[in-house]
Amino acid sequence: MRVGGQAIMEGVLMRSPNFWGMAVRTPAGDVDIRAERFRSVTRRNRLFRLPIIRGALSLGETLWLGMKALTLSTNIALGEEEDLSKKEIAITLFIGLVIGFLLFLAAPVFATKGLGALLGNSIENPILFNLVEGAIRIGIFMLYIVGITAVSKDIKRFFAYHGAEHKAIKVYERGEELVPENSHKLDTSHVRCGTSFVLYVLVLSILAFSLLGVTGWLYMLASRVVVIPLVAGIGFEFIMWSAKHQDSAVVRALTWPGLQLQKLTTREPTDDMVEVAMASLKKVLSMEEEARITPNEATSKLVI
Repeated sequence: MRVGGQAIMEGVLMRSPNFWGMAVRTPAGDVDIRAERFRSVTRRNRLFRLPIIRGALSLGETLWLGMKALTLSTNIALGEEEDLSKKEIAITLFIGLVIGFLLFLAAPVFATKGLGALLGNSIENPILFNLVEGAIRIGIFMLYIVGITAVSKDIKRFFAYHGAEHKAIKVYERGEELVPENSHKLDTSHVRCGTSFVLYVLVLSILAFSLLGVTGWLYMLASRVVVIPLVAGIGFEFIMWSAKHQDSAVVRALTWPGLQLQKLTTREPTDDMVEVAMASLKKVLSMEEEARITPNEATSKLVI
């Protein structure tokens, strides 16, 4: 059974084919575990399970569920209780998407156009323009990760829980008992990590955006917003395909940059953190067993 997950505040969210669960360390030192049934939109219609389409939809689901779990975990970690409405989650997610648009789409376009103007409009070739734009976008992403890590201890702990999530899943995938001791020999990378996914999307976007041409800035921004779901869908298919073919030297070479980038977004976790990640994973696995639901292999999971 394929599982996926992501780090949240002082805890880890895990997803199995039919359930999602989260475990959070409370201020008292206990582990708050919650779980519920989750039916992916990709399982509601055969069209939604088609390659690329399923990737874009799965990414949207992951963002929605991640935002909900992140906010809930923050309340638990602070010793508060507050239920979020779908409207509140939507507004928070919308604000995050706007910031992402400005930082990772708009800023690289304007920076590249500004650089071209300084050089006498010498960056007019679509391929050259998008190579420069893509390099700026990747640079912004890496600086963003390094910056937030440097200024926040909470982010460092968040990245440690990210490492704990990866280790728990790797122990499970190796068929070993879910105890922290079995994670000691494993590193904090995972081939299906969302960090690798972001890198693949950034690289693929260079190729896709090169086909759009270099015209007015409004067209360039709008066209990139339209194309991003397609690029994300392709990136999703690649990361799932590569996870199944790690025995190939070519595939390992292609995934190596993403695994290296994960060194920025993961930290070595403590056994207490791994314990929390494994508690979340055990919960969804036990619910799958109790429900006796046959997993739908078309529903893939991204390890964020």
